[in-house]
Amino acid sequence: MDFQELEGCKPFILKNSWVSPLNFHPEVRSKMNLPKKVLIHDVTLRDGEQMAGVVFTEDEKVFIAQELDKIGIQMIEIGTPAVSEEDQRAFKRLSKMNLRAKKIALARIIEEDVKLAAECGADGLFYETGINPYFVKHVLGLDSKEFINRIIKGAKLAKELGLFVEFCGWDTFRINNLEWIKTVYTELLKNVEVDQIGISDTFGQAHPFTVNFLVRKMKEWFPSVPLALHVHNDYGLATATALMAVASGAEAVETSFNCLGERTGNASTEEVVMGLEMILGIDTQIDCSQLYTVSKHIEEISKVRVAPNKPIVGERIFHSESGIVIDANEKMSKGSGIEYSMFPYNPESLNRKLKYVGGKKSGRAFIKLYLQKKGLKASDAQVEEILMRVKKQSIVMKNYLDEEELDKIVKIVLG
Repeated sequence: MDFQELEGCKPFILKNSWVSPLNFHPEVRSKMNLPKKVLIHDVTLRDGEQMAGVVFTEDEKVFIAQELDKIGIQMIEIGTPAVSEEDQRAFKRLSKMNLRAKKIALARIIEEDVKLAAECGADGLFYETGINPYFVKHVLGLDSKEFINRIIKGAKLAKELGLFVEFCGWDTFRINNLEWIKTVYTELLKNVEVDQIGISDTFGQAHPFTVNFLVRKMKEWFPSVPLALHVHNDYGLATATALMAVASGAEAVETSFNCLGERTGNASTEEVVMGLEMILGIDTQIDCSQLYTVSKHIEEISKVRVAPNKPIVGERIFHSESGIVIDANEKMSKGSGIEYSMFPYNPESLNRKLKYVGGKKSGRAFIKLYLQKKGLKASDAQVEEILMRVKKQSIVMKNYLDEEELDKIVKIVLG
C-alpha cells in the first residue's frame, strides 16, 4: 500500500503489521550481532510440566508434540525418560511418527540417562547440569576435575549413540568468575564436538545488558559453536532477555508456551516468536497464525489459565472499551488505511479479530458504530441516553456488556 507521507513519516509495515521503524534504524542495528537464523527449542512438555501441579499424560504429550511440529517448532523437548515410564512411551510413539522437529530429551550428566534417551528414540539431548561451584560441591559432591570429566564422558557417549547434543550449564549468571565458566566449556569442547552449547539465566536475574555481555563473551570464546539461551521469568524479563540474547549473537532460544515452567515459568514461546518476527525482523519459519490455537490447547490440557491480557494470546488483547482509543482507531484507520492503527500488531496475523465492547469507558463513537452495525439510527440525544445507560450498567456489573445486554438498552431507548 502506498501511504501518504506526513512530516516525512510513513507507516513502517513488516509482515502486514505497523511496527516500530526505530528497531531497524542503522544506529540501532549496528549494536546488534544477529545470527542468520534462530532455532526455537520448545520446552513446554518438560520444563512446562515442572510447574507445580501441571501433569501431562502420555497421550497429551504426543498430541501437543504433534501440534508444535505442525506450526514449525524446530526442537521439541518431550521430557525426561529417566523420570517416568510415561515419558519413555511418549518418546517411543513419537519416534515412529514423521515429525519434522527434533525430539529432545533432558539428560543429566549421568550415562544411564543418555543411554535411556537413545533407547527411547530421542533425536537429541538437552544435556544439562548446574555449573555453579556451590552446586557442584554441595549437590553433586564432586571436585572440579571429577565434574568436568563426568560432563565429557556422558557427552562422548551421546555422540557415539548418534544423538544431537546441547550441553547447557545452568545457573550461569550467578557465577562471578568468568574463567570458571570458560574452563567448563573449553574442556568439554576440547574433547567432544557437541552440536550446541547453552547458558541459562535459571533464576531470571540478569539485566538485558548482562545477557548481552555474557553472550558476546561466549561467542568470543567459542565462535564456531551455536549458542542457546535458557531463561526463566522471575523478574518478568524473559522475553526481553531472549531477544537480547539473539541480538547479541545467540542462535537458539528455549521457550515454553503460555510461560509454563518452574516457578514463574520460561520465556514464552508465543512472545519470543512474535518478538523475533516483529521486533528483530527474523523469519522464524513458524506459523504465527496458529500460536493462539496452540496456546488454547495447552491452556486446556495444563489447566493453567492464561491471563486475559497476556501478550499475543490473551483473550482480551484485541478488545477495546476506551472511547478515546476506539475513536482514534476509527479515524486513524480511515486516514491511513490500516484497520488496527491503535494496536501493536495486526490481529489477522494471529488469526484473531478486533472487538469493540461497551462499558464504563465507552464513548459516543462506540455507540454510533454499534447502531450502524445493527442498521439503526438515533438522534444525538438518544446516543447520549444509550451511552449513559451502558456506563451505569457496566459499573454495576464490573464488566463490559455483551451484545444481548446492549440490545436491551438500545431497545429501551429507541423503542
